[in-house]
Amino acid sequence: MAVFRSGLLVLTRPLASLAPRLASILTSAARLVNHTLYVHLQPGMSLEGSAQPQSSPVQATFEVIDFITHLYAGADVHRHLDVRVLLTNIRTKSFLPPQPSSVQNLAHPPEVVLTDFQTLDGSQYNPVKQQLERYATSCYSCCPQLSSVLLYPDYEPAVLPVESLDVPLPSAIRPTSPVARSAKQPVRGYHRGAVGGTFDRLHNAHKVLLSVACILAQEQLVVGVADKDLLKSKVLPELLQPYSERVERLSEFLVDIKPSLAFDFIPLLDPYGPAGSDPSLEFLVVSEETYRGGMAVNRFRLENDLEELTLYQIQLLKDLNNKENEEDKVSSSSFRQQMLGNLLRPPHKRPELPPGLYVIGLTGISGSGKSSIAQRLKGLGAYVIDSDHLGHRAYAPGGPAYEPVVEAFGTDILHKDGIINRKVLGSRVFGNKKQLKILTDIMWPVIAKLAREEMDQAVAEGKHVCVIDAAVLLEAGWKNMVHEVWTVVIPETEAIRRIVERDGLSEAAAQSRLQSQMSGQELVDQSHVVLSTLWEPQVTQRQVEYAYSDNSLDPDDEDSDYHQESYKESYKDRRRRAHTQAEQKRRDAIKRGYDDLQTIVPTCQQQDFSIGSQKLSKAIVLQKTIDYIQFLHKEKKKQEEEVSTLRKDVMALKIMKVNYEQIVKAHQDNPHEGEDQVSDQVKFNVFQGIMDSLFQSFNASISVASFQELSACVFSWIEEHCKPQTLREIVIGVLHQLKNQLY
Repeated sequence: MAVFRSGLLVLTRPLASLAPRLASILTSAARLVNHTLYVHLQPGMSLEGSAQPQSSPVQATFEVIDFITHLYAGADVHRHLDVRVLLTNIRTKSFLPPQPSSVQNLAHPPEVVLTDFQTLDGSQYNPVKQQLERYATSCYSCCPQLSSVLLYPDYEPAVLPVESLDVPLPSAIRPTSPVARSAKQPVRGYHRGAVGGTFDRLHNAHKVLLSVACILAQEQLVVGVADKDLLKSKVLPELLQPYSERVERLSEFLVDIKPSLAFDFIPLLDPYGPAGSDPSLEFLVVSEETYRGGMAVNRFRLENDLEELTLYQIQLLKDLNNKENEEDKVSSSSFRQQMLGNLLRPPHKRPELPPGLYVIGLTGISGSGKSSIAQRLKGLGAYVIDSDHLGHRAYAPGGPAYEPVVEAFGTDILHKDGIINRKVLGSRVFGNKKQLKILTDIMWPVIAKLAREEMDQAVAEGKHVCVIDAAVLLEAGWKNMVHEVWTVVIPETEAIRRIVERDGLSEAAAQSRLQSQMSGQELVDQSHVVLSTLWEPQVTQRQVEYAYSDNSLDPDDEDSDYHQESYKESYKDRRRRAHTQAEQKRRDAIKRGYDDLQTIVPTCQQQDFSIGSQKLSKAIVLQKTIDYIQFLHKEKKKQEEEVSTLRKDVMALKIMKVNYEQIVKAHQDNPHEGEDQVSDQVKFNVFQGIMDSLFQSFNASISVASFQELSACVFSWIEEHCKPQTLREIVIGVLHQLKNQLY
């Protein structure tokens, strides 16, 4: 069990030999630290000897960035740990100021310092630990009673293949050229740059993006944080952290890893943000998903006479533990989905409610699927109170609300048989706040009273969990009648689609209905549990079962006033039966799936004489299906290539046709054209001037120490000196120099 809340991990091995050991090192560190783990890179440092080691600059290379990415990817299996790779001593080649002598403050001062350093005999050698502690305190603010641990040999794998040391790490930054990039190639530094995102529940993929941006920027980093309209398209936007909270966590992380930078946090209200308008910015860090957005930003800048930004595209981190309906990358969307069914805040104590009865208030916007959730809870044994049905009872002739409503709104709201016409009454109060308040002041107390009577009935029937299904649970003030509020959320567009399909309303009418209700965000802000019916029914069922079993419904909870052992036993039986039925449904679905595959895939229908008339096994069906899909992919790719080739041929022919037509027309219109043509010598002089100018920058930028370095430098030179604006300026300059020959 971890014994320290925060720690500092000092890594001293060369990066190439650290990479294969990193997973074990992080696992060892996670056994000791349970909250914040800072990582300090100092490859090649020795803790043995009499001289006190000093922090020295580590040149920022692509190998360093790839290693940091690999570290964050490996840390994702320890999600209880907030890992932060410190970048103070990592410098780009063009910006190497002297090392600061002051001690860097950290948001969570380390209580323990760890290292991968290996002593000669592999022991916890005290002088080495003392050197480690002195080194840590000379660099960072640590707790006064700092402990130290040498992780070796705890992290050393039993078998470490020799070839693993020679395998390069995957590239974190997607190359901009097809030529292999050297891992030792230095990373260029810039004065100012930008990075943007939602940054909800700051995770390790965010940290990679931010770390690369911090390494590139040397003076200022503009951080765009999505807000308002840009959040509407997010999955489960109601569970997003507030803007201020996201910025606060971002600020703490960034100041921790590189305090020398100036950070400017700006809300992103449009797709371009400050990156589209700030002339002082030089680069933009994007992910694979947002690369097209980065291209759009550059097009926008060019349209507004601004220089293009250098784009750095960061590879996504894969989530190896993603579940059904979750993304296969490390994603805030997946984290929000994992919150569904969880208890978000402690339940209310309600001693005034019937003893032995636990009451859940179920609410949600119209079309959210609230009623289907109520039925699922009923299937798990809960007693369900439908507030709409209670409203119908209250409206009925002789009901407790009948006379007050007729007296308030007149007899013209009645059918001929004396029953209240709810459509007429609804049209009377819809959009009229005064009339609506008169109605709700009559109805809501009546429905609350009927609901309490239903609770007594639930107790009489031996029920221990009661669900009040009410769209206006919070507006009506019925929150004091429940232990927990459960809210069902759905995107507004999906809710409108469902209302139109279910009730036959127009989209405008459905939109108007939703606007008259509390928003999903307002409901979630007061909720204990959030559910969603956006995905497949089995996903919804798992949410409901988890919420029903793993929240405060356990009668043996030490904080609970309820002792319902019989309920617990019966609930386990129901859970077991439900799981058995679910498993059978799953198996039936798999069988139907394999049967459908045999019908769809032609090769499954062909007789295989090696197995005779036996039924094809699932493995054979699956393999034949995979082979067939691969065949279809190849055929599709082949057809796409053929179509692409034909399109290019057609386009080339069209261009040639237009060019020839223009040439013919030009000759017809100007039969004497060509007599005053520029001489070949002048054209050669222009070409020679352009090439001479390009060669000057090429010669100054290219190193020929090795072919690999030459290749890397060539593409770097092209990106830097062959921009359209630069070439245009060179051509104009040469033409000005040769104007006497041209005219």
